[in-house]
Amino acid sequence: MLFCRLSLAQTSAPSIRGTVVTSDKQPVPGISIRIEGLSAGVISDDKGGFVFKKLQPGTYVLQLSAVGIQPLQQTVTVAAGSTASADFTIQETSAQLETVLVNAGRKNRYTAKSSDYAARMPLKNLENPQVYTTVTAEFIKDQIITDYRDAFRNVPGVNSLESVSNGRTSAFIRGFRTGNYMRNGLIASQLTATEVANLEKIEVLKGPSGTLFGSSYISYGGVVNRITKKPFETASAELSYTGGSFGLSRLTADINTPLNEQKTALLRVNAARHAAGSFQENGYQTNYFFAPSFQYKVNEKLTVAVDMELYSNHGTNLGISFTPNAAAYPNMKGYQDLNYIYKRTFSSDDITSTLKGYTFFGRADYKLNDQWSVNAVYTFAGVNAKDQLQFTPTLLRGDSVSRTVQRYAHSYNNQNAQMNLNGDIVVGGIRNRILVGADVVQSVTNPTYIKRFIYDSISINGIAPYISRDKIDQRLAQTNYTSAFKSNAYNFGIYASDVVNITEELMVMLSVRWDKVDNKGTTSFLNNLTTGTFAKSTFSPKAGIVYQVIKDKVSLFGNYLNGFTYSSATDKSGKLFQPERANQWEGGVKADLLNGKLSTTLSYYNIKVTDKLRTNPDDINFQIQDGTQVSKGAELEVNASPVSGLNIIAGYAHNTSRFTKTNANIQGKTPARAPGDMANGFVSYQLQHGALKGLRVSAGVNYQSKSWCDDVNTFTIPDFVVFNSVVSYDFGQCRLYFRLDNISNEKYWGPWGNAQPPRNLSAGISVKF
Repeated sequence: MLFCRLSLAQTSAPSIRGTVVTSDKQPVPGISIRIEGLSAGVISDDKGGFVFKKLQPGTYVLQLSAVGIQPLQQTVTVAAGSTASADFTIQETSAQLETVLVNAGRKNRYTAKSSDYAARMPLKNLENPQVYTTVTAEFIKDQIITDYRDAFRNVPGVNSLESVSNGRTSAFIRGFRTGNYMRNGLIASQLTATEVANLEKIEVLKGPSGTLFGSSYISYGGVVNRITKKPFETASAELSYTGGSFGLSRLTADINTPLNEQKTALLRVNAARHAAGSFQENGYQTNYFFAPSFQYKVNEKLTVAVDMELYSNHGTNLGISFTPNAAAYPNMKGYQDLNYIYKRTFSSDDITSTLKGYTFFGRADYKLNDQWSVNAVYTFAGVNAKDQLQFTPTLLRGDSVSRTVQRYAHSYNNQNAQMNLNGDIVVGGIRNRILVGADVVQSVTNPTYIKRFIYDSISINGIAPYISRDKIDQRLAQTNYTSAFKSNAYNFGIYASDVVNITEELMVMLSVRWDKVDNKGTTSFLNNLTTGTFAKSTFSPKAGIVYQVIKDKVSLFGNYLNGFTYSSATDKSGKLFQPERANQWEGGVKADLLNGKLSTTLSYYNIKVTDKLRTNPDDINFQIQDGTQVSKGAELEVNASPVSGLNIIAGYAHNTSRFTKTNANIQGKTPARAPGDMANGFVSYQLQHGALKGLRVSAGVNYQSKSWCDDVNTFTIPDFVVFNSVVSYDFGQCRLYFRLDNISNEKYWGPWGNAQPPRNLSAGISVKF
């Protein structure tokens, strides 16, 4: 449907001015508008606006066209000395338009040009002085990703091979471990595995980001923010089934529907059932996931949305790792020396855990006027993990291994409330994009009880005696609690940011945060003592500069980023230590060329951590606060779609991390799990014509240099090169796909010494309705 609005206004020369918007009133840039019979044409700008200047008085036919969009036209009459106005509204919503342009080959499937989360304001990548990478829904789909860790394969400098016993994944970014705790820009605890069925995209922000995100659940390396699927105005449904090696059996559903004729009430439901065994001698997981999302447009100014995620996980430990023992095996230099037990766990399928995860989320967006808007968001998330059994094997002398079992009864939750005021105003002829906000986080660990005992010691050779649940329960009944505690902490923050356009090409970002922690401490039920109680506050600044050498195509940028970490420790006199700080300086270039078909980022960064605690050399019973650590390096990311159907991703990252002032045993050493070099590549091509139109063939490769397993640098995690491929075929409403991972059958290890899967395959079908 096309809505036209015609009006006349006095001006010095005849002209036609107008806008192009989607059906949900969002501006559409990059659309061609021409005048019938004339060779000249214009392209709509970032706000969807266009203008034809210096026309002769008369009647003109305006034609709007773009690949994948229904052509539109309207007739406009312009008189001498006046301006005619012609506004176009295309049929699609902004979300639908994104899909149309991607499918039509006009947009690079694997790039996102802007983000509302990275700076907590709408900002294009070329305008943002901070480096970030987006893993798009199209990339997740094309790679047939069923494991959250695989989504990071093509994010330069990110190692996400870690998977701890309950399935939770962390990423190592720029030499620092980063938890995956952010969901839609808010903190959401994630003790269990992350389900990809409800992911729209993942944003990985590089560098310390305490100014906007605080310190509770992020690291100095960056922030990982997973963004969930939202409902849209068209009814649709998609069912998928995937089966594969090691007992993989996965069923997903994605159902969307408007709930009224006006399409102001929208509902989307994602669900999944995932079951898999293990390539090792034992292990399995069975997971269920349910995620409804509801959105209601109250009026043109107010929209509210609520959603939730419910997750049930049952199975054995994931990612069992072996702790290196240099004393027992002095000739063992790295995990490559453990390849002979690559598929061993020495555990059993009776050592299981059941975890229930939940997230409830609400958001309200209110548009005050054309310049100002406000949003309020709230999330309540947690995990009920009162029935966990964890297993740890430890290598001993004489080719033997001890087997430790731990019972972990655990339950925790957090609440996060946030309010943001955003403005886009012109003051004194200078554009200012303003953010003022506040947030509060409460983190609660409910009574947690831990029991641990050594089950037995066995030979590393031969079949491991079975560990039965009956024997575990008997031993647990005879074992005292190793630990029993609860905790509660609050974080408060007020922040402000302003992106100032000094000129059209030169932008400066200035941001600051005041942050306060009120830690109520940890109470032990073994001695009834509460420790770690403290209250502390600090400021966190941020600054950036962007100069667009070529407007909307090439940007030079620099940033100063800050992060901080509180500590409950005190010095010899009993005085609370100041927060530890990380300061990053970074500079580089971003480019978006060939009408968006080539995007690249090149940067160099230097992160220095100061005020780290270390042992007091004059009194080893206390600590002093003068330690330092440095992480520096360079990163390159290239994302290209040179011809329709062809997508190329390539990345390289080099990092040098050192403890520069610390305890003598690690002075000058490299932090554990910080590889020096990482590289990635991915090429995908889909046939656009012919009998096999819809056939897509993809191949990828990942390289990681060796790293240390410990801060003392005595045991290595070997380097590796891993290849993978995907073949899919889209026809009608169906899609067939096949994926082969670790093609060369490489034996490689994760950051905690957890063996990674050998060659494996998966295949499936997806049907849309």
